[in-house]
Amino acid sequence: NGNMKNIFKKSIKKYLPPEILNRKDKMGFPTPFSIWSKGVLKDYIMDTLSSQSALERDIINNRNVISKIESEGEFSRSLWGFLSLELWQQEFHDKQNSYSYKQKE
Repeated sequence: NGNMKNIFKKSIKKYLPPEILNRKDKMGFPTPFSIWSKGVLKDYIMDTLSSQSALERDIINNRNVISKIESEGEFSRSLWGFLSLELWQQEFHDKQNSYSYKQKE
C-alpha cells in the first residue's frame, strides 16, 4: 500500500522509538551522477553500455539508453540503474555463461 520498507520496519520496531521509525523528513543521498555521466564517466558508461554483449541483450535496449544520456535529469537515477544492471549482467550472467561453456568443452 505504498508503505516503503514495511517488512524492514516491522523487524526493527522493538529496537527503535516511534519518532525515529516513523520519520518523514528522510531523504536519499543525491550524487551528481548525471554530471559525471556527461563528463569524467562518459567514456566508461558508453563503453559499458555499447559493448557487444550489452547491445545483444533482450532485456534492455541499450541503444535507446545511450541515446538518452544527454537528456538525463540532474538527479535522475535511470542511467545509474541501467549501468548497474549491465555491470551486474557482465559480472554474474556473462561470466557464468563463459564458465559453463568452458566446462562443456
